[in-house]
This record gives sequence, C-alpha cells and structure tokens, in this order.
Amino acid sequence: MPGCPHRKVRPLGEGAVGDVHLCVDVFARRLVVVKWLRAEVHTGSEASARFQLEAKRMAGAEFDGVIKVEDFGSDDFGRTWMTMEFVDGVNPATAISEGDGWGVHRLIEGVGKALDELHGLGVVHRDLKPDNVLLRPGSGSWEPVIIDLGIAKWLAHEAATATGSVFGTPHYMSPEQFRDTKHVGPATDRYALAVIAFELLTGRLPYDGRSLPELLQQHMEAEIPALQVPVRAPRRGSTIESSGGGTERGFHGAASLDAFMRRAMAKNPSDRFSSGVEMAEAFHTAAGRDGIWEPPAEAKMLFEPLMHPRVELCLSGHPPQTFDIRRGPVVLGRHEACQFLVPSPRMSRLHSCIFMHRGRIWVADLKSQNGSQYMGRQLTPGVPVPLRNDAGAATLKLYDQEIALRTLPG
Repeated sequence: MPGCPHRKVRPLGEGAVGDVHLCVDVFARRLVVVKWLRAEVHTGSEASARFQLEAKRMAGAEFDGVIKVEDFGSDDFGRTWMTMEFVDGVNPATAISEGDGWGVHRLIEGVGKALDELHGLGVVHRDLKPDNVLLRPGSGSWEPVIIDLGIAKWLAHEAATATGSVFGTPHYMSPEQFRDTKHVGPATDRYALAVIAFELLTGRLPYDGRSLPELLQQHMEAEIPALQVPVRAPRRGSTIESSGGGTERGFHGAASLDAFMRRAMAKNPSDRFSSGVEMAEAFHTAAGRDGIWEPPAEAKMLFEPLMHPRVELCLSGHPPQTFDIRRGPVVLGRHEACQFLVPSPRMSRLHSCIFMHRGRIWVADLKSQNGSQYMGRQLTPGVPVPLRNDAGAATLKLYDQEIALRTLPG
C-alpha cells in the first residue's frame, strides 16, 4: 500500500494505540484527519490486519452523524494509518448549557441514530465520551458527529486483555464493560450516551469516584443519582441562547427524567432502551413532562461568519494572487501542486499552509527545512497562529522569501 500522502498541520490528540493529526491534502486542497497507529502495532500483526479490515468496511459506509473513513494504508516505517474527513466543530459543552433539555435531546437524537447505524454494521464503539463527539454547523445551528470510531478498539482490547486492565474511559463505562471489556454490545454505547446526557444537563457526572475501584463499585452497584437540573441560564460563550435568559434561580423537578435515566443507565443491559431512536423519543417525552424543554428563540451559528475570508498573497516581482479560504487551504512551497508556488531551491516542497478553522484563518509551518515567520514571529511546526483579520498588511517570510499578505472581504 502507498504511504500516507498528507502533510501534518497540527496534532489533535494522542491515544493508547496511536496519534491523530490535522493534515492537508495538497492535491485536493482540503483538510483531513489522519490517525497513525503506534509503531509497535506493526503492519504484519493480526491487530493491524483486523484494523485494516474494519477500516475497509467503514470506508464503504455512508451515513450521517459518523466521521467518514476515506483511506488507509501503511507508511515506509510500517505504521498503519487511516484518513478521515475533517470535522470543523466544537465540544458539546461549548454549545449546550446546563439545563438545556432541547440541546441534550438534539445530541441524543443525532448520536443515537449514528450509533444505531454503527451497530447495524457490527461495530460497537466502546469508548463514547464528550471528547469523541463534535458539534458541527448544520441545519438548526448544529448537528452532532461521532469523530473517534470504534473500528480501532480491537487493538486496545488486545492490549487490555493482555495486561488485565480495562479499556474505556471509566466515568462513561457500563457495568458489563467493567466485568468484561471484550464482550460488550450496543447497550454499552447507549449507557455511555446516557452518562453524557446526565453530565450536560446537570454539569456533573452521575458517578465521580476518587479511584477506579470506587468508580467500578458505583457503576455496578450504586443507585442512579437523582437529577438536579439547573433552571436554564445561558453559559458564557454559548452559541445558543434561550428566550428566557436571566440568572440561575434553582433547580427543576425532574421526576420523568429521573425515570428515563434509571432505564437508560440500568445495570442490566437488557433493561435499557433497545435503540438510540427509542432513547431519544423517551428523553423528549420525559423532558416535556418535566418542563425542561425550551427551544431557543434564535438558533445561532457555531462560528461567526468570516468578515475577510479571502487572502491576497504577493511575492516580490510577481503579481498578487487571491484565494478564498472558505474553498480550502492554501499550501505555499516549491512543489508544483502548491496553490502558491515559491520558485526557490531553498524552499521545502510543502513549506507552509494557510487554512480556516473554527471561524478563524490560521497559518502553520509544515515542518519546513528552513522555517517560516509570520509578522517577524518564528512559527513552530504543529503550532498554527491566527492571521490578523482587519484587512491590514502583514508579512509571511519563508526562509529568505518575503510574501506580503492581507485578508480581503468576501
């Protein structure tokens, strides 16, 4: 298989079996996400073969609410990699305030439907948590998408089984997952979704033991705590505002939602909801009965629209070039595929990149050989900096080549 064709822009995270990077696809002028498995999970191993089989199956699946797998392979160092679509979004707690029954239902509805489709493919996620879900711009302001798939979890299973440890994030793990991390079914994912809903509604986790044994005991034996849902008050920085506003004045009674949580987090998997769709409908009914259902008066966008979405670049002695960053990133370097070609033998083939993320325009050095500077500041590879967005003049220096830069209205 060919090596990964994408260049790293910045790290997005590091897990038990690999690391994840935001990357640029130079030829298609777009951002992608690439996960590399650790070197010890070598190409010829059973784990790598299973990973590639699952990746191939997911690459042929198309449905909403789950990040799309596009390609996979292994690089020259024997590391297995997988390319996924880039989702430009925010953590659920950024847009869903405590007490926002409408927002929590929207999350359960979207994630629950996506889980149903994953389960239909025979894939159980096993590590669903807020960090594995993003809210991206969509109809009605936002829509949730699962961004870290369960297809690589078999690798962690094997490591966990070999060491006798558990796999998953303990605060969101089901009772049966503590007992047997390998043989769990779809009900485990729906349990984790219920824990996420509890946390978003109340601002606290249902169980928060100070040690792993204490958490295990709580999930396996303790009663489901009663919900204490604060009267809706928009969280500072929230992108969705209710018509009520005001300050927090106490807690809602939530008898119906308490009953919902007792079923959604039942100790016995067979006592839980049988699907994500059923779970979402039950939450909707319960939240309505408890009066914790207040659609926003105005659904705001996750990100403010860019006032200056076009970037003008001018290399001395050459005519200026203008790019609309909303249409994709711009890579600068001496490779013929670069959108902005810098004909200098001292340039790296792919030297730097300008891209849009979360409503801002950023510039990043692509681990170039001779370095990049923005406004006299040395850029550290993997650490993008935002461009000034006031249409003022700026400079981008790629080693000894200075480029005049400014943003323009759309």
